[in-house]
Order: sequence, then C-alpha cells, then structure tokens
Amino acid sequence: MSNWIDSALNHKLKIVFSFFWLVLFWAGLSLYAGSKLVYVLFSVVSLMLLLSGIYRRVGYGYLFMVVFLWLGFWFKLTANFLLFRFFPFGEPVGNFNSSADAWDQVLFVSMCSFLGVMLGRFLFGLFHSKSIENTLQAKVPSWYKSIRIWLWTSVLFITVGMAIFNIFYGIHQVGMTPRTILSWPLNALVAWMLNLGSALLIAVLIWWDISIGKKITLQLYVILGEAFLSTVSVLSRSAFPFHAIPQLLALVDTKKIFNRYSRIKILIFIIIFLAMLLVSVASVSLLRDFYYGNSKSTPTPAPQSVARSGNVATKLMPSTSATKATSSIPSFRLILIHQLLVNRWIGIEGVMAVSSYEEKNRILLWNMLTEKREAGKVSAYQKISNSGYQTSDPRYQFASLPGVTAFFYYSGSLKVVVLGMMTLTLLILFAEKFIYALTHNPILCSLFGMTFANTAAQFGVTPRQDIPFFLLIFSSALIVCFLQSNVFSSILTRLSFNQFNKK
Repeated sequence: MSNWIDSALNHKLKIVFSFFWLVLFWAGLSLYAGSKLVYVLFSVVSLMLLLSGIYRRVGYGYLFMVVFLWLGFWFKLTANFLLFRFFPFGEPVGNFNSSADAWDQVLFVSMCSFLGVMLGRFLFGLFHSKSIENTLQAKVPSWYKSIRIWLWTSVLFITVGMAIFNIFYGIHQVGMTPRTILSWPLNALVAWMLNLGSALLIAVLIWWDISIGKKITLQLYVILGEAFLSTVSVLSRSAFPFHAIPQLLALVDTKKIFNRYSRIKILIFIIIFLAMLLVSVASVSLLRDFYYGNSKSTPTPAPQSVARSGNVATKLMPSTSATKATSSIPSFRLILIHQLLVNRWIGIEGVMAVSSYEEKNRILLWNMLTEKREAGKVSAYQKISNSGYQTSDPRYQFASLPGVTAFFYYSGSLKVVVLGMMTLTLLILFAEKFIYALTHNPILCSLFGMTFANTAAQFGVTPRQDIPFFLLIFSSALIVCFLQSNVFSSILTRLSFNQFNKK
C-alpha cells in the first residue's frame, strides 16, 4: 500500500505542481512591475528553496519552514498578481510606494533570506547527513502495556475537557484577551495544552502503540478529533492542519504502518480528513463573527492596483471598507477562500512594509526583539506597517505580523538577513535532532518541527515572550525521555515492591 502512495506522490503530484508553477510564473513575469531578471532570479531561488526541503529531507522542521516561506513569498506574491483584479493583498504594507526599485528591493531581501536558509541546511549537512529515521525501535516503557487503556482514557478525557472548558471560559482564544484569569501558571498551561500539549500526549501514546505492534486505526481518528477540537476551541482555522498533518506525515514516512490498510480505507480516511477540515473552518468563521463583533479594530485598508507600463503594482490607498467594522464582513464569502489559500501565509507584505521604513538599524532590531506584549497596548510593528489594528482595546489582541525575514531586515542590512536566517535554520535543525535523541519518536519530531516552522513564519511581534513556550517544548521532551528510561521503570518497580511488602 505504501508503494501506491509513493507512486501517486512521485508522479501525479509532480505533474500537477509543475503545471501550477509554470502558470503562476508566467503570470508573475507578465505583471511584475520591476526588473524581469530580478523576478526570474527570485523565482529560481524560491524553487530551489522549496526543493531543498522536499528532496533528501534533513528534518521535518526544515521541510515545513521552507514550505511556509515559499507560500508566504513566491506563491503569495505571484498568486496575488494574477488575482489582483478580484482580491487584494491581505496584510498592510506600510509606506511601500510600488515603484520598480521598491519591488526589486523586496525581492532582493527575500532572496537573501532564502540563501541564508539554504546555507544553514548546507552547514548542517556537514555534520548530519542523515534525516530522522522512522524505525520502529522506540523506547517503550516496560509498564506501558499494563496501564495502556487507563492512559488513553485519561488523555482523551483531558483533551476533550480542556477544549470544552476553554470554549466556555475563554482562557486562550486567537485575537482575544483571556476572559478568565486562573491562578498562575494555569492560564499558560491551558494555552500550552490547547496549542500543542494534547497533540503531544497523543503522539507519544500512538508511537508506543506502534512499537508494541498495535493497530492504530482508531488512533488515526483520534488525531483528527484532537485537531478539530483544538481548532474550534482556540478559534484558529490553521490549528486543524497544523496538528494533524505533521503526525500523519510522520506515519506515512513509517511505511510499514500503512501496508496494513487497503486503498478504500485510506481513501475514506482522506475524505473524512477533508470533511473535518472544511467543517472546522466554517465553525471557526461563525464563532469569530460572534466573538469579534464588538471589536473596535478595523480591517487594513485594501491595496489598490496601479498600472505601470502594463504591469501590476500595489499601493495602499484609503478605501471605504476600511471604516467598516470587522463584524460587517460575512464569514462565508468568496474572498475567504482566497484568504485561507493565499493571504494567510506571512511573508512578502512584511518585507514590503519594513523595506519602506526609513529608520532601519541595529537598534531597531534590538528594540523589536525585546518588546513586551501588554493587554491594550499596540505593538510597534502595527505603526510601521500602517496596520488597521492600531486601536487600543483591552478585550482584543489583533495584530499584523512581519514574519522572520522582515524582522531581520529591521537592521537594514542584507548580511544580517542572511546570517539571521542561517542561524535560525541551524537552531531548528539541531533542536529537532536533539528532541529525536531524547525521545526516538518521529511523530513528536514532526509535530515540534511544525511548531518551530510556524513560529518562524509568524515571527516578529514581541518574540521574547515565545521563550516560555519553547522551554515547555524541551521540558516535555525531557519528560518523555525520563518516562521511557530504565531509571523511571526501576523507580516504579521499587515503589511496587515496597507497597507489596507493606501489605
């Protein structure tokens, strides 16, 4: 069965992607307002970046990061050029003036970012030539079989209970300040469980089940269930794919697992996955309309198309839509599809905004790195980008995001962009290797890799406050390592022996 999956991915998808890329490339080349040579170089470097993650993979985090960068830069730019008469760019672009030189500068910064990422991958390859191996030689605790049912029941109860509790009490929901404040650090723990913790627990138990020879048919649907509950609970349309896809990808890589399933069962699972994805998006859209209805923030003014010698550029101009409340925009609209498929990827607009900001220097970079997020306070990037989210409102936390490339370009130096992206890439790759060395669990590595990549893609708004989140990631990996160790098994054995002697 795995051979059938590999054949579909290696042949049909390649043909579809090649046709898709050529159509977008031709549209971008025709409509780009700057130098055609610069756009061709940008397209080639972007494609090289994407292929460097797909072929001879060095890690899940690197794969997800280059996919996010490709989507947020080349795909988003080119798709928006092609569809600009129907849909606008989704993020604010500051004082970007749409001149040919300004566009070329944006693409130069983007290419430097991509080259930094590929340089980091190259340097990592000098030390680690092999990717994570999805073998079934996991460190399963000796005590797991005896309490397996109890553990699964507890994890499912915690997962469902936490999601429902958050829906009613609003501990952690996208765009909103907490409606309920619990004793420290319970709010942070609830947010951690919804963002990653529940998926982490499920990933650990699934890998242990696989390693002791259990079928995981029901467990696959548990992955989808957790992803759906998290999506609806935190009001995030992206939580479903970001929780489910990394785990499923790691399982697909472990080819022996899917040899047990027929094409029909795999097809049914894919259909259910897509159905749950669509329902989750619709549900979150309706809930957002309900929760965000009283927000005083307004949408970012829509960029207007500007013709330049037959090409298309963008210019941020006031529009009547900028004065309408967020709640006046219905959830089910054609533009929502464009928003989810194209505009939701962070990248190109951040570079447009920062490149047009005149006060770029190393001090600005440091100030942005150490900025602290506070309820009711507008972050500095909102002013730089001319975001529509500059209304101070203690009930909401809306913000436009620059992305990691734009963040490094606060320095005004292309060298800093290259070195910064190279360093970030090395950190992601070595962090994933470290987690695998601790846990021997590729599902966890894939899940953490998605988290690292998504954080990098949406980097830039008060980043120092992401530190506790990542400390919890490495702490959880250490806990899994301890639970799988002989030391913990010995402790349990001694405790059981002492309890027996007392009786």
